[in-house]
Amino acid sequence: MTTIKQATGQEVASIIEKYPHTKNVMCTGADGITLVTIENEEITAFLSAFYREIPAPLDGETECFINVIEIIDTQSRGKGIGSLLVQEAIKTATEKGATQVRAYCEIQNKSSHMLWHKNGFGISPIKHHDGSIYGSFVTYRIPHTCRH
Repeated sequence: MTTIKQATGQEVASIIEKYPHTKNVMCTGADGITLVTIENEEITAFLSAFYREIPAPLDGETECFINVIEIIDTQSRGKGIGSLLVQEAIKTATEKGATQVRAYCEIQNKSSHMLWHKNGFGISPIKHHDGSIYGSFVTYRIPHTCRH
């Protein structure tokens, strides 16, 4: 059975120790959140995000920006674990009064694009000056009344 929860400080430290490349993308400050999935007492996946104010013209609105999703256990890939993490991030962002949940996705990461699309995110490709696409911003608008 898979459990999803907010990571403890010790769990975040464990992830960083086992996967040092994650150190720069983990959101460990007061405005950050890390969610983990646990199976058989092992972390099988994690999501790390931070909250920030959306600049003008939506001054006062906040968003949850997902910095990283990692499915550690390769046997768990393609089984909906990423969707569980994304849906929990949306739930948490909604509870905190955020306006939207966003992330960046590199263009070659097709499985990630499919994850976002499957979970109701709009996909906005980003183009170089030559017209080539190098990535996408993905956005989920939380359905509640904004303050403006």
